[in-house]
Amino acid sequence: MARVLLVNPPIYDFAAYDLWAKPLGLLYVAAVLETLGHEARIVDCLDRLHPCYGAGGGKYGHKSRRYGTGSYHWSEVEKPVCYKDIPRVYKRFGLPGEVFQRELAAGEPPDIIGVTSGMTYWYGGVAEAVEAVRRVFPGVPVALGGIYATLSAEHAERVVRPDYLVRGPGEKAMAQIAAEVQGCAAPEVDDFFGSLPFPAYHLLGRVESVSILTGRGCPYHCAYCASGLLSRGIERRRASSVEDEIERYKEEFEVRDVAFFDDALLWDASNHIKPILRDIIRRGLGMRFHTPNGLAARMIDEEIAALMKEAGFVTLRLSLETVSSARQADWDGKVGHADFIAAVGRLRDAGFSSEEMGAYVMTGLPDESVEETTRAIAAAHAAAVAVRLAQYSPIPGTAYFERLAERARAALAEPLLQNNTAAPVGSGPYERYEALKTFAARLNDELAAGRVVFTTEEALGGGEELLHRMGIEI
Repeated sequence: MARVLLVNPPIYDFAAYDLWAKPLGLLYVAAVLETLGHEARIVDCLDRLHPCYGAGGGKYGHKSRRYGTGSYHWSEVEKPVCYKDIPRVYKRFGLPGEVFQRELAAGEPPDIIGVTSGMTYWYGGVAEAVEAVRRVFPGVPVALGGIYATLSAEHAERVVRPDYLVRGPGEKAMAQIAAEVQGCAAPEVDDFFGSLPFPAYHLLGRVESVSILTGRGCPYHCAYCASGLLSRGIERRRASSVEDEIERYKEEFEVRDVAFFDDALLWDASNHIKPILRDIIRRGLGMRFHTPNGLAARMIDEEIAALMKEAGFVTLRLSLETVSSARQADWDGKVGHADFIAAVGRLRDAGFSSEEMGAYVMTGLPDESVEETTRAIAAAHAAAVAVRLAQYSPIPGTAYFERLAERARAALAEPLLQNNTAAPVGSGPYERYEALKTFAARLNDELAAGRVVFTTEEALGGGEELLHRMGIEI
């Protein structure tokens, strides 16, 4: 059987933070390969708990924060020319280059190397990782998969030049590639998500939190989102499998913090999340649960709110996104302001505090006005919920991207310009985005002090005067 080296590359960006992020794609690929008898090894460049950092904290040490989150190691690097007017430091996040090289060389020479990829505009780290593995293991074929490989396949083929390019879920594809490299017949692999083995967390270093998926895919077709391009419909796991996985992590790694990364965790709740939550409660696992991906507020009924509280959820992120009715209609009408208010009320009745809830509000959208984003930020604040700004990124293949003028699409074909800090599509001048960030931050500070500045009526009927009241000019 084959020896397979799997690599999670560094990130090049203005900002990156570990909110329970784990290389789940690689972990599932590794688990399938091991089930087939192959030997898998993972080098995770984003391991912020790596021994090389020591225990000193600060910029060059690992810095763990609440509930198993923390800052990545970073170093300043030269900005690409297309970012020259952005007044921020450009950084490389991840293991220092020399440590990465040592980690690669520490194991037996592999027969095949798999490299994953995240955001399209992070391809600089992907290219670095592929160059590094080829330097250490010349002649060993490299397979590239993940988000960038799927959404920007032509660019990846041209710039990174992998020997194999994997688009979409990679478990079956990597098993077939491993067999091809070994000159064997392609194995039978059931790659239905609910049939996959548990992720191979044992191949990582120190684990202080875990991320899990109860399913893949999303029933919605939001104009800004690439979920439908990355997965094939809705695939869900059995409730008992999810609960067994969580219990295993508690026993094997002694972790308390588990983050759900589903795109549609609450969809078809009676047949999915409710049974999962009931059994978590029955087992008395004593875990803390987090939902860094936005929850669909419309699906939060009284029972879900009560079950999540009893099960041990402590971080809830709700998708408000916009209060524009026209924009909501463009996003399958998945949530309206009334749905958001009702969900917040049910969560409060169940015992959740403002500190435990947050609302995602999108900014930088095509044709977005300052008033649209300002009202959404203020509306979340009026409900006594902290605001988390989500900057829009123009993603190839999505409806918003395809609606752009041909000239704009051509310019944005360069993945670096898809960066949500740099994207020029709807955000206007960079200073506008900074002003909206400041507005959200000041309202969050007021909320942390126990003060709500705007009423719902003021929020929904306001505009730039809301900014002026907080001392912000655009």
